[in-house]
Amino acid sequence: MKITLVLLSFVLTLSATVTDFEQFLQEETHAKTPPSASFAILQGDQIVYESSFGYNDDEATQATSLESVYHVFSLTKILAATLVMQLVDEGALSLDDPVQKYLPRFRAKYDDQNVTVTILNLLNHSSGISDRSSEVRPLTDDNYYRYAVSHDIEIVKYIELPYLPGTAAKYSSAEYIILSRIIEKATGEDFGEMVIERIVKPSKMERSGFTYTEEMATNQVYGTMKMFSIVGIAMRMFMDSANKDHWDGTTLWLKQFDIGWLAAGGLVAPVHDMALFLSAYHNNTLMNEKTKKIFLETPTVNVDAWMAPQEDISFGIGWYHIRDKGEFYYQHQGLGPGFRTMIRIYPKYDLSFVILTSQTETDIDSWGDRLVDDVKGGLF
Repeated sequence: MKITLVLLSFVLTLSATVTDFEQFLQEETHAKTPPSASFAILQGDQIVYESSFGYNDDEATQATSLESVYHVFSLTKILAATLVMQLVDEGALSLDDPVQKYLPRFRAKYDDQNVTVTILNLLNHSSGISDRSSEVRPLTDDNYYRYAVSHDIEIVKYIELPYLPGTAAKYSSAEYIILSRIIEKATGEDFGEMVIERIVKPSKMERSGFTYTEEMATNQVYGTMKMFSIVGIAMRMFMDSANKDHWDGTTLWLKQFDIGWLAAGGLVAPVHDMALFLSAYHNNTLMNEKTKKIFLETPTVNVDAWMAPQEDISFGIGWYHIRDKGEFYYQHQGLGPGFRTMIRIYPKYDLSFVILTSQTETDIDSWGDRLVDDVKGGLF
């Protein structure tokens, strides 16, 4: 009873402290910058506050709710990393395993010398494999390898890395796609099905998956992109025109679409489900305390992020480790056509939150700063 009363007091106080942030979201969604936004806050493993603003569609016929489904994009990588750590705990994988153990065609060189890329290098983005390393695909993808052979496409014997693995870090989705192939080789199971059975279902994420169910499709958030933005222009150049719906002034509205590269960013989920994932992550439903300690405390690799808004960034297993304005927190963002998302964890305050928005250009870092400043100002 005492714990319940303490939590109730916390929730009531929190409700008052996020008033400014909610007013900000009200204004932003009214201006359709973005049209839809949702957030959730957790104290420890308890979901203590959730709220949604705006509308799912351009015609404003469906208000965004806690069950409205967004593309979360690269937040999926945290689920993928969680799956890897489960398999490490079970002995099916080791962080020190070389990629070549599971994908024997894979070879890498640095400075003309053979080098080893490990599972840990993929998890913390220190492998040197970038999203532009197209030559790595036939070395790690059996289906594409057979296609390349049958169509006389040149296949390199190795890839040349820009730095020695483990000495530097650069964000890459290709690394997590390779991880998903390693998982499938090690287990003989489908990556997407494993995420559903091992993470989504235990977390009780009932409206999440890698494709839209009929129920999810009836309450989905449609993504938007602005005409005059560098990131928007770049993404539109590579988008399938079938995914583009219509222009509303200078805003492009997108249709429903799925993502093929599951591990790198394929999950669709509502904010409530992402909060449930965080709860399960915190309360050891998904892994034991020892494994979570390895997850969070394995030494990180510094990132040369001179353009980043934060003071110090390094990559750990799955998470960014960030020091900024006297605070330390774990973070991951999702960015893709139509959506911008974020998870942050502040261990000092036992506080975490998730923000989902329906516009590529959302300044999600400043949104996260604004939210945590409001919460800290009222509670700590």
